Amino acid sequence: MGISVGIDLGTTYSAVAMIDKNTGRARIIPNKDGNSVTPSVVYVGDDDSILIGQEAKDQQEFGSENTAAFFKRSMGDPMFHINLHGHDCTAVTLSAMMLKGLVEQAEEVSGEHIDSAYITVPAYFKNSEREATLAAAKRAKLNVLGLLNEPTAAAFAYGLNGKGVHQTVLIYDLGGGTFDVTLAKIDEDEIRILGSDGDHKLGGKDWDTAVTQWIIEQFQQEFDVDISEDTNELSQIAVLAERAKKRLSQAAHADITVSYNGDHGKYRITREIFDDITNYRLKSTSDIVDRLFASVTPRITWQDIDGVVLVGGSTRMAQVHDYVERMSGKPPLGGINVDEAVALGAAIRANQNSNGISSLPMLGGSTSSKKAPLPVIGSKKITDATAHALGMISESKDGREYFNNILIPKNSPIPAHNTKQVELRIPSQGGTMEVYLLQGGEHAPLDNEVAGKYVFTNIENVNNSRLAHMDVTYSYDDNGVIQISAIQKETGRSLVMHREPVPEDMDWVYKSPNEIAKEAKKNAVSGEVYLFIDMSGSMSGDPIKQTIVAANDFIKQIDVTSLHVGLVGFGDRSIGYLKASNDLQKIRYHINKIKQYFDEGKCGYGNENNPLSILPDLYSNNSQIKLAIILTDGVWDYENQAIYSAERAWSINSDTVGIGIGSANEDFLQKISSMRELSQLTDLSGLSESFSNIARAIS
Repeated sequence: MGISVGIDLGTTYSAVAMIDKNTGRARIIPNKDGNSVTPSVVYVGDDDSILIGQEAKDQQEFGSENTAAFFKRSMGDPMFHINLHGHDCTAVTLSAMMLKGLVEQAEEVSGEHIDSAYITVPAYFKNSEREATLAAAKRAKLNVLGLLNEPTAAAFAYGLNGKGVHQTVLIYDLGGGTFDVTLAKIDEDEIRILGSDGDHKLGGKDWDTAVTQWIIEQFQQEFDVDISEDTNELSQIAVLAERAKKRLSQAAHADITVSYNGDHGKYRITREIFDDITNYRLKSTSDIVDRLFASVTPRITWQDIDGVVLVGGSTRMAQVHDYVERMSGKPPLGGINVDEAVALGAAIRANQNSNGISSLPMLGGSTSSKKAPLPVIGSKKITDATAHALGMISESKDGREYFNNILIPKNSPIPAHNTKQVELRIPSQGGTMEVYLLQGGEHAPLDNEVAGKYVFTNIENVNNSRLAHMDVTYSYDDNGVIQISAIQKETGRSLVMHREPVPEDMDWVYKSPNEIAKEAKKNAVSGEVYLFIDMSGSMSGDPIKQTIVAANDFIKQIDVTSLHVGLVGFGDRSIGYLKASNDLQKIRYHINKIKQYFDEGKCGYGNENNPLSILPDLYSNNSQIKLAIILTDGVWDYENQAIYSAERAWSINSDTVGIGIGSANEDFLQKISSMRELSQLTDLSGLSESFSNIARAIS
């Protein structure tokens, strides 16, 4: 039996932790170099070999273009692609390579087989980013117990030292590429998250970038050379910038030497200069903290905070400590390793259930009659919270605007779910419903992230009411992944759902629903479809019965409010039974009476009539679509006249489709059809499908 571990899949560094079987304490599994953290860098060789960690970072520092880093920032972004030695890599595939390498290293060093893992993600990760993380784990063939928010994992680790009893703490998590801030109440038995906020594209890398730009400016001022245009040199400067930043966490200054094309520059960056060029980044984290305080009910201030837990390697910067002490009036809380805390907390979560009860193997020898679970130090019940409000694009009651209809508010305890009723006007044959998932609490839909498009089908038009009522349910699971379902109230049945890409053009949301409805009505394609039914004697019995079935199937698949339907019978003469109508009940009535019309014999039972001669007189002048569907089962007496009439109808923009059964002449059917790809000779079992093909083509 293998072990369950915690994996901190970080932007710049990653780590793996396990529970020591002898002590019940979480500990880091070092990598093969003996280090507790592994650089989150991937390299693909020309022989398709894959390197991760320091080996990959060495290749990056040598200037290799076949390395990838900081790809965590692009999780959930379908546009992110990078080519590594001919391999098209996405953030998911790169993360999968990283996870696979981390697990293989951990197994080799620990001597244990890893069965499963909790993987940490930024609390502010949205649905697409969380789904991408799960997809990466699946690609790496890793059994994921769940996703754990990084600040929540840090709260577990904070409890390792017996601290955090009856405290309200702020967890300030500044990693290499992401920033999270979380409020948590911690006592002996429970961690309760009050709220989270953050920016998944703000991290230590941005401080590095500021230093890189400062170095480039110093060199350009001295030598009038812009080294930013040289990609390889820029990579070297970025390495120097990161080292200088780390040096400044312990010293008052850092010296940087740059050599380029025979020019040599030496520059000293002081902590004061560093703070000055990066102050706006620190201010961004401060603004996010203030936003979090304002979002919690009742509102919290710095005076309500018992202490601040710092997590993430970038919190080693002196400016972060100074900021925390300035705002809270006390130094940050100690007792945890900022690089290891998240992985350690994830390991604890991987070996307990949601109530804080250990799931480790039992202690005790073979003679024990009762075995107790090995207690996991730091285990607690966990109640997490949503980092984003979840809503849908809805119409206001007066039809003047689209707005964000929130189902699950921000900071709701998870798992969470809520249901709202939606009323939808649907076509006569039934319809579909599109739900646009919004993440964020802003009133205007596009001020939030449009996180997904969910399409529900098979909505029935019950009792011809043209109104359907759906209960739409949003569920936010323990992983922070969103599920959406819907039930039609009239039928009590769950609707079939599939996801589609969010359209690039969402500008329609800026218009009013009333305006869109007017445009749709103005631009609606109207038309008239006539069903010409052969009433000759050979249609007796099953053919006429199957015709009724096929015709009913046909009208279910079109919208008769815009495509009006009429009915004509023909044999020795033609009779119009129904002028083109949008009254669904009337249309069904006449279709279901086809057998009665046949039995009455008013059309005669021969084939002497040319029914197509009446086509020019059937249609309204304003009809945009004019279509006749001719169903016949035999040879007509005057085929040439019918062909001439069909061609005449085409000249006035009237289309025809011939469908034949029995002994119908296939060549004749083609000659009377303007839409020949839809014309065919079939049997009774294929008749409904033939009509359905036409319905799909014209709808």
